[in-house]
Amino acid sequence: MSHEPETHTQPVRKQWYRTKAFNLSLGLGVTVGCLWWAYLVIADGRPAATVFREIGSAFAQANYWTLPPIWLLLFVFYWIKAWRWRMLLAPQGDFRTSTLFPPVMIGFAFNNVLPAHLGEFVRVFVFSRQQRQPFSPVLISVILERVLDIIAILGLLMLGLLFVPDLQQNEQIRGWMFVGAGFVSVALLGAAAYLIWTKPFVSVFEWFLQWIPFLPASLKEKLSEMLEQGASGLSSLKSGRLLAGLLFTSFLQWMINGVIISLALWSFGFHFSIWVSCIVIGVTAFGVTIPSSPGYFGVIQTCFLLVLQFFTDDKDGVFAASIYYHMAQWIPVTAIGLAYFVRTRLHVSDIEDAREEMSHEVEETATKVATNV
Repeated sequence: MSHEPETHTQPVRKQWYRTKAFNLSLGLGVTVGCLWWAYLVIADGRPAATVFREIGSAFAQANYWTLPPIWLLLFVFYWIKAWRWRMLLAPQGDFRTSTLFPPVMIGFAFNNVLPAHLGEFVRVFVFSRQQRQPFSPVLISVILERVLDIIAILGLLMLGLLFVPDLQQNEQIRGWMFVGAGFVSVALLGAAAYLIWTKPFVSVFEWFLQWIPFLPASLKEKLSEMLEQGASGLSSLKSGRLLAGLLFTSFLQWMINGVIISLALWSFGFHFSIWVSCIVIGVTAFGVTIPSSPGYFGVIQTCFLLVLQFFTDDKDGVFAASIYYHMAQWIPVTAIGLAYFVRTRLHVSDIEDAREEMSHEVEETATKVATNV
């Protein structure tokens, strides 16, 4: 009787920088660092008791009648986001905006409670599961959505820098304007090349991959497959009308966010122009891409102070206004998104299983890459 040798598959060990503990520690470290920097800027040598008393005084004198219009504009902001996502998903089917609104809110709610922007994965997972859609094309639509957001945010940031006269004389700021313009140009040209010359673009991309010897063939095939699947998502842009609609909704929703920022600042006695709010949008939008604790606590406050210290000496009020703006969004978005998630009858364990499965594939690929290197 013959016995075949037993084989034991060793589980793939997560690299230390991919563990939840490391990501959470990094995020908390960034949040604590941002809050400490904000405190030092606000205090400016004053005792802590004085700083907290002034912040409390700013809250006591604030006008909270701005909450209803802020919440109304917040609803419009996310509804427009769902409307734009509907246009991006047109190649996969004709979905109603009311059908897409709950996954959008669920995704942003989980972004508020999970680190590393995992809410985007949750949004794609929930929609794909509910509508029985393949995961990759839906994920590509969300990636393209982020590209449109970047273009709109950079555009508003440059407009803000252009129309705030006091900043035009600053050479460093003007330099950043040129950097932003270059980034927008490259993004538009890359998207146009991918859209118009899809097959040549994919062929050049695959040729480029062949020159990277340490990438395993399986990873090269997967990257090429995702790029080809993404072409179907970009096909919606071949319609001039849809392209105009995507750009219009992208700029509109972030202008609405600028109005929300202006209302929050007005509540605390600040009467800046909308263009100053556009600068705050740009700095904040890129600030929250830094790894931080769920909900971007500390980061948003730092971004407000970074910008508005050029326009006012009342840093206590600015800090208070940033908390007001932050929580006026965080609380309703998180509550509504989690309520929608409960109605899906899905469980967090379902998301964890799907995420672990994807992470396992990524880790196996990373192990192959390391072995080949």
